Amino acid sequence: MTAPIRPGPAATAPESPTAPAATAPGSPAAPAPVPESATAPAPGARPDRSVTDPDRPAADAAHPGDDPAAPAVEDVRARLEAWLGDTVLTAEADLSAPLLDLGVDSLDLIRTARRVEAAFGVRVQLRELAVPTMTTARLAELVAERAARRRTADTAPPGAGHGPVALTPPQEQAWEEQSGDRGHWNQALLFTTRPGLDGELFAEAVRRLVAGHASLRLTVVAPPARRPRQQVAAVALDGPPGAALGPVLDTVDISELADGDLAAAITLRCAVEQGALDPATGPVARFVRFDAGPTRPGRLLIVVHQLAFDMVSWSVLLEDLEELYTALEAGRTDARCAEGTSYPEWARALTEHARTPEAEAEAEWWTDVVRTPATVPLDHTADDPRAVNTARTAATHREEFPPELTARLDAAARAHRAHPGDLVLHALGEALAGWLDEPAVRVDVLRHGREEAVGDSHLARTTGWFTTTVPVRLDLAPGTAAERLARTVGHLAALPGGGVGFGALGRHGRPRISAALRAAPPSDVSFDFEGDDADALPLRTVLPDVAPEPIGDITAPHWTRPHLIEVIATTDDDVLRAEWWYSTALHDEATVRHLAARHRAALTALLDAVGHGTAAPGAAGAADS
Repeated sequence: MTAPIRPGPAATAPESPTAPAATAPGSPAAPAPVPESATAPAPGARPDRSVTDPDRPAADAAHPGDDPAAPAVEDVRARLEAWLGDTVLTAEADLSAPLLDLGVDSLDLIRTARRVEAAFGVRVQLRELAVPTMTTARLAELVAERAARRRTADTAPPGAGHGPVALTPPQEQAWEEQSGDRGHWNQALLFTTRPGLDGELFAEAVRRLVAGHASLRLTVVAPPARRPRQQVAAVALDGPPGAALGPVLDTVDISELADGDLAAAITLRCAVEQGALDPATGPVARFVRFDAGPTRPGRLLIVVHQLAFDMVSWSVLLEDLEELYTALEAGRTDARCAEGTSYPEWARALTEHARTPEAEAEAEWWTDVVRTPATVPLDHTADDPRAVNTARTAATHREEFPPELTARLDAAARAHRAHPGDLVLHALGEALAGWLDEPAVRVDVLRHGREEAVGDSHLARTTGWFTTTVPVRLDLAPGTAAERLARTVGHLAALPGGGVGFGALGRHGRPRISAALRAAPPSDVSFDFEGDDADALPLRTVLPDVAPEPIGDITAPHWTRPHLIEVIATTDDDVLRAEWWYSTALHDEATVRHLAARHRAALTALLDAVGHGTAAPGAAGAADS
């Protein structure tokens, strides 16, 4: 689940004769900076127990030392197997096998790291989870050992501000691509809320949520003729939460509306909110609670600007909001949430990483990859194709595959030590190579980008825009189907550092390296395999479900799409679906339909050829879900 946003309109709000009454929305500015002393944690605040003490010897994992709260290895292992069983493990899975052999992918590892920290108060880095020999038994020993020697860490207080730092590569590229008003470009979801939600407790939960996640408070400073930078405003942890949050939080009273009028009123207000964000002045996040009274479910609209948020961040945000509200409701006034590495800290680490010998050693790899052909023919000429490639001209073609094919896809991926997305991507390469008459093609692949190999990063509980676009070379030179697939799987597995180095070198590397990488235009085609993560949102008691009302367009009509053709694959309900987004100003529907049919035929032929054979040589694949 790595796509920054759907590249076209999400929905259109119907007209309504009556707008809902609301509290004063306030001026469109970020939370006012406050003295640093005002952001200190309240007396008795829960300590951060998620960092280990390197000065103490490791305890015996089976007998977790002197900490009476430390879990036993068998308890940790049972939890791990239950979590994985809810998501990826099949009934016949061999639980003694390495995690990667069980079909666990990088996003499953992110969720596991987040759950480990929440349940046991310790942090496990994603690179530790991704080693080929990591099993549930070994992970249980590691967690129990660290839980036995955890300590209170000296961390920055929640709600603290952060001085200007460079934009991350995806942020800076997007800032350059977009012109005019950059405010209407969002991630947005509307949820139902349980009846009788306490407004004051909810406001306090949102304050602590915003205080715990720096990306929700960022603004972009862009002086003329200078590179833009981002900074984070502080938020006060005392006093009324509404005053501290300002325009970040709003409450709309719909309790007097009849049931039949609710949908129109909610939809109208949601459409208005899509244009309420401003990355230059703030806010970049809005929480709008629709109060339907004590007996009816209400609604909560969360809108966050794309520069501050990605799809993976939703799980982090929703889990923390649920836990904060339920803790406050239970009288736990010390409840708070905390990130590992905050987003501005990650931006600084990535900037510094770009000039390290380790990062610069990747330059030759990326320079070779970007030489691969990546331009598709157009049906309609344009002086500047990217200028007309906007949300206004966006259209989509959808393909749905039979459930039987999806099951074969999963089985073939396991047999070839690959991810299902690797095979779907490979079939896309086959289709493009045939269209372009090229032996190799380049596709921009979207990845989650939370690579903890950069610095001493802990990103499982951090919100922000980490999604990175990585150029991938698909070599379709002559060979058997298994041999060609093995080349794709091997290339994906060998991506240096998970791909974050490409953007870092191109944006923050030394001038010679940066110029070489940025001289190559991006591919005209992008690919994102979202898998079955659409149903993975942690919705529980406070926010029981996604609401049915339309929420309006998440992008402005002038928004520039980053690629001419975008392929987004999902496997919701065990059915593979592919969405082909394109611009009607550049391509005819018939062309895209024909390309999608080529892809369907290529994937079917691939599964026919390799689905029942022996595994191809090579390491496991690296596609995200």
